[in-house]
Amino acid sequence: MGSHHIVFAAVGAAAVIVGCIFCTYQLYRLVELDAECRGLKHPKLWGMFASASNGNSGLVLYLIGRRNYPILSISEEQMQCKEKRKKKFGIGLVFLAVGAVTCALSIWLM
Repeated sequence: MGSHHIVFAAVGAAAVIVGCIFCTYQLYRLVELDAECRGLKHPKLWGMFASASNGNSGLVLYLIGRRNYPILSISEEQMQCKEKRKKKFGIGLVFLAVGAVTCALSIWLM
């Protein structure tokens, strides 16, 4: 009976890891796209800085710094890409939440 709980805990932990990686990548791509639309220099660097910093302090700094740069131009294709990335980020959050609940419940029921 205990081995089933271990399997569910492992599946939950894997879902948490997949959700974290997926959310981090989508956040990187969203920030990169936003920085391109605003005309900031080095949008890939901004994306890495915002998604890879510990405690999301890089994301906060990006959001504060981008206030001085209004959106210069955004095409319909970029707008659709932005909306798709937001939905994919939500899917990553669902994976993260379901994995965390599965892992916690399986450990609690051991």
